[in-house]
Amino acid sequence: MSAARNVSSCLAMTCLLAVSALNRADGAESELEIRAASGRQFRGTLDSASNDQQLVLRTLSGQTTILRPIQWQSIASATIDGRQADVAALRAVQKKEQGTGDRRQGTGVRRINLQANTPADHDATPTATEISPPKVALVAFDASIANWDADVETDGLLIDVAPLDQDRRLIPIAGTLEVELFAPQRRKLELAPNSGGDTLELVERWTRSIEPGDFLAGGARLRLPFGAITPELQPRWTASPYGLVHIRLAIPGHGVFEDSRDMVRVRPYAPNRDRLEMKTGQRFLPTENLGRHD
Repeated sequence: MSAARNVSSCLAMTCLLAVSALNRADGAESELEIRAASGRQFRGTLDSASNDQQLVLRTLSGQTTILRPIQWQSIASATIDGRQADVAALRAVQKKEQGTGDRRQGTGVRRINLQANTPADHDATPTATEISPPKVALVAFDASIANWDADVETDGLLIDVAPLDQDRRLIPIAGTLEVELFAPQRRKLELAPNSGGDTLELVERWTRSIEPGDFLAGGARLRLPFGAITPELQPRWTASPYGLVHIRLAIPGHGVFEDSRDMVRVRPYAPNRDRLEMKTGQRFLPTENLGRHD
């Protein structure tokens, strides 16, 4: 009996909180956001036409009131003014509200009921109150070299990729990322006479798949290891400590997005190593552990 009373008390408290949320102090009606089991989302206010079979959302558009019925069993979750609400408690509130009449219905207000035009879970016909899925408008990224293991030399490129909508909000998506690293290389003068023996060439290319689960607060982070070329271990190979990184992100249903970053270091700033290398030909100390010996 005690357990039953506790359950009953919890349900009553949940219902009371839902009633309080719907009856705001300023007299304005609370906004409901309903997520259907199919994943679609709808916004509006609770209409008195709601009953035991369906919740009815009311939306005003000028002098037109639009009513959207949603079957209770198709509701996966609900929020009231941005706060999570229990669907069972919301259904109990509906029973209290039922029969009080539509507070917004008045002279000259045209009411449109969508029930005859849409199925129970309302997947077929989108309306102005439906929340459209976000659309990627651009891709932003940061690139830097990094060391991610136990030795001392740089291991590769660290990329943070952020697909953004037009308001620059992050959108976790699934897609394919292609990254290209260009860097100036030393060539014989006769092979590149106009640039004094330096050429900007593609030195690395990586292709990686990205999933929504790869995203953190700042985007998806990828480690791209150097392959045949390791700029820090091959000082005579590179003509500059800086390179250019170009990315291409293909997102099904959104498109292909590109961006580039210049002045990305391919060798870390290390003046003591530079002097050591000029005097001895060696960039690392004998006591330092190297993962590679190119």
